[in-house]
Amino acid sequence: MTIGACERRTPAAGSADATHDQDARLAERGDLRREAGWPPETTGEYPVAAYRNYRETGDLDALRKRGKLRILVDISNTDSLHRAATQQDIEIDLARQLAEHLGLEPVVLYTDNFSQLLPLLREGKGDIVANNLVVTPERQSLVDFSIPTTTTHIILVSRSDGPVVTRDAALKGKTLAVTKGTIYEKLAQEFAQQHPGVIVKVTDRNYVDLAVDVSDGKLDFTMVESQVFDLVSQFRHNLQKNIIFPHSYQLAWAVRQHSPMLLNAINAAVRHIKMTRTTARFSGDLDKIKARGFIRAVTRNHPGSYYMWKGRILGYEYELLKKFAQQLDVRLEVLVAPQHSDLMTYLKDGKADIAAALLSITERRKQADMIFSSPYMEAKVGVAGRKGEQLNSINDLAGRTIYVRKSSSQYDAAMALQKKVPGIKVELIPETLNAQQVLDKVADGDYDLTLADDVSVKLEHAWRANVDYILPLQLQSDQYGWMMRKKNPQLRRAVTQFMQGKKITDLRKTLYHKYFDEPKIKREEITKLTKKGHISPYDHLVKKYAERYQFDWRLVVAQMFQESSFDPQAKSWVGARGLMQVMPDTGKQVGEKNLFDPETSVRAGIKYLDWLHRKFEDKEISPENMVWFTLAAYNAGLGHVYDAQELAEQKSWNPRVWFENVDKAMLLLAEREYYERARYGFARGREPFDYVRKISERYRTYVALLEAFKKHNTVSSLNCTLMPAWVTSQLADCAVDRRAAATAR
Repeated sequence: MTIGACERRTPAAGSADATHDQDARLAERGDLRREAGWPPETTGEYPVAAYRNYRETGDLDALRKRGKLRILVDISNTDSLHRAATQQDIEIDLARQLAEHLGLEPVVLYTDNFSQLLPLLREGKGDIVANNLVVTPERQSLVDFSIPTTTTHIILVSRSDGPVVTRDAALKGKTLAVTKGTIYEKLAQEFAQQHPGVIVKVTDRNYVDLAVDVSDGKLDFTMVESQVFDLVSQFRHNLQKNIIFPHSYQLAWAVRQHSPMLLNAINAAVRHIKMTRTTARFSGDLDKIKARGFIRAVTRNHPGSYYMWKGRILGYEYELLKKFAQQLDVRLEVLVAPQHSDLMTYLKDGKADIAAALLSITERRKQADMIFSSPYMEAKVGVAGRKGEQLNSINDLAGRTIYVRKSSSQYDAAMALQKKVPGIKVELIPETLNAQQVLDKVADGDYDLTLADDVSVKLEHAWRANVDYILPLQLQSDQYGWMMRKKNPQLRRAVTQFMQGKKITDLRKTLYHKYFDEPKIKREEITKLTKKGHISPYDHLVKKYAERYQFDWRLVVAQMFQESSFDPQAKSWVGARGLMQVMPDTGKQVGEKNLFDPETSVRAGIKYLDWLHRKFEDKEISPENMVWFTLAAYNAGLGHVYDAQELAEQKSWNPRVWFENVDKAMLLLAEREYYERARYGFARGREPFDYVRKISERYRTYVALLEAFKKHNTVSSLNCTLMPAWVTSQLADCAVDRRAAATAR
């Protein structure tokens, strides 16, 4: 495939095809990725020569007119790795999210090799390159780059059965192969100058393929980024790191020059994604989870699992997950699955470590390479219908329709009933619905009947009386457990031991009573604010000033809850005041006095955040880490954060990364051995350590739950209310909704 081949498929201006220049022909078999049996028009992924392409060199407004964002990637990078382990898949996922947030249809275009990416972008045959590009001065002269998505180091790779290569090793006659058009070319030539006799081979073969060739003994050496080495090592265990080149490199997305609107939108998207999501795929067991420092749990937005109420995060599963993370001494990151079927997909794809959503232990799930903890709850299964209906036996189900999700345990029971009783109809319903929403539809008459466990029906009775458990089935009770990957036995043992511990057994009884027997919070209380996309009574004030100073309003609300629990009259023992707990001297510094006034407190707090944030600019700190450093400084003072950065560097920890690096150094500043040598002396290091963790967890929770409410709510204006500012600023419809909302206020 050549760029010329792509050009030949571009319709001539004024031709009939030009009107439909975004249509595509079916890719030929030779075009397809080996493991992907897709017709490309159904997935939006095309070999570039199989797509009826067009030339577009305009900015975001021009892309909006076409309605698509063409994402250029290197096919060989994806083709060489197992699908669940591919860093490229992560980049594609993120780029798709960007497109969807901008209201554009994502179109993924695969090139034959890496060196085609930038020429196609510059020519207008693609709109963004999402391919782990290293930012170099040479490339910056050709394209513009987003803010960094991550940093990396370059590694010299060889087989592990050979000697470790040192900088003074004799390597005459050895071959070092690198991929054409990459940063590795220049480094390879420099390496050859330092090691006379090394043969440098520059090839179109992708760097992943070259690493595999080294593993197979076909090559002596190659060079790859540290992320690529980690990924290839998942399925090739005979590779070793040799020289790790000292300079760190930034990876970013590329766009055409002179596209400021698109670049600004991408930068805002990268900040949002990095702040709210853990993007790296990971399938390691408990030892690696502890080393990483956090555990990821996927659940559903459901009154029994995980929900928000007046800024507080609640739920039976959530409270257990918090305790488990505390026991492991790791951070908890919670993800909300858009669909019930995604619970298993997130585990398979390495996006989560545990699925905890009142999941039944079933053979079907076990056969899909899943394992479960020991059961922590049992529930009887039966037919649920409208209150007052009577069914005497399963034979009364003839002619009735049972509505179930295919991914649920109730689907298996429905199939068994259909075999026993002729005339039963089984209708599959959207995977986006949770158990309570299904029961709602039965109660409202939208669905005839469903299968449900008595726990779900009991929970529904706390909110409405017109749905009931009308026919118990003679089935084995559902047993609930946390679901994990089969290849994570250490994690399963830890979860089972946790569930069976006496303190947790007692806690489970308490939580069951709290959430299922006598829930004190009614559904209208849970959804009153969140239906409108609100978290606190002060969201309108936070949004006003957060937008002015370019902070995510949900982050500021998470901080406000941590500071004052939304109490405008709060006053701390040291004299901090109001919603944002600003000290009077700090208020004077930013020009604010009446700190008990809600608007003044919010304005003062955000102005102070902005002042602190600017202290970390131009220091090679990633956008999300700048935020964590800013929050730490808000809590502990700027000087103590500087001390912690210096101490982290002394400890060979990364002074530009907060979690598991500078935050560990902050803890040490409470010890005499360290604070006596610190410029700003003693620090109560545990406070900022916990402060940043709690706010970051709460912030991600707010984002996840608000997005879940947005997806499930049928009120059209809600879609705009919940979108991040960087999205709504691009969408005319949202501007209309915002004006309407402002008028209503």
